[in-house]
Amino acid sequence: MSLSRTLQTRLTLAATAAVVVTAAVLTAMAWSGTQGLAGAAIVLVLLSALLSWLLLGQLLRPLGALESELQNLQSERKQLVEERDDARVHLEEMEKTLARVGLEDALTGLANRRQFERGLLEEFNRAARTNLSLAVIMIDIDLFDEYNAAYGRMAGDKVLRRVGSAIRDTNVRPEDLLSRFGTQEIAVLLPGSKLEGALIVAERIRKSIEQLDITHSASPTGRVTISIGIASVTPQRQVDEPETVLRESEQALALAKASGRDCIRTAEDLVKAQA
Repeated sequence: MSLSRTLQTRLTLAATAAVVVTAAVLTAMAWSGTQGLAGAAIVLVLLSALLSWLLLGQLLRPLGALESELQNLQSERKQLVEERDDARVHLEEMEKTLARVGLEDALTGLANRRQFERGLLEEFNRAARTNLSLAVIMIDIDLFDEYNAAYGRMAGDKVLRRVGSAIRDTNVRPEDLLSRFGTQEIAVLLPGSKLEGALIVAERIRKSIEQLDITHSASPTGRVTISIGIASVTPQRQVDEPETVLRESEQALALAKASGRDCIRTAEDLVKAQA
């Protein structure tokens, strides 16, 4: 029941009770011998009650309008709160999208270099705390500049997308991070992996690109191939640095390219070559 209706009901009951009590008293007086005076009083009371009722209606009408306006304001406030909450949710989703886009390579859909470097630092510190290892696989598309020269930039972009998709489809673990590291370089971060495990993953990746069988007239093999460098580390605090394992993977990649391409070389192979 509304406020105005409740107030009106209570005032009506109070006025009715007053009239009934007054009428009862005056009726008793009438029976005791003062009938004329009592009758006049009864009429006066009834007229007063009627006038009070009319005045009460006039007073309660603005109150009812005020209550209706208050309900409208409350309804509008509720709607504004809902719209504000919806806007906040939408803004949070946009912020998440922008953050994801800022850490993602638009062409391949892989993480970008910034995200890789951040992930490398996080996993390096975690490995140092838990005495676990991690590995970095650095991949380069062989003779990619020559491919672009022969088939055009758009064809080169298509190759990058296909290579990125093929690497993503080689049963990498959810915790592994795939990143476009350079123009034609893709880096893979393998938390918790030693060199032996990284070699297995790298060979699987090399085979997956070989099976794409993308024609490349400037390549000795006649198809698109990749060269791979691998480094791994079980980091120690205040001894090892994330940049070291990254640099070693790049040096191992350079050794793979110098060894004829379409092959895998590790940091251990680099040590042997320098001996």
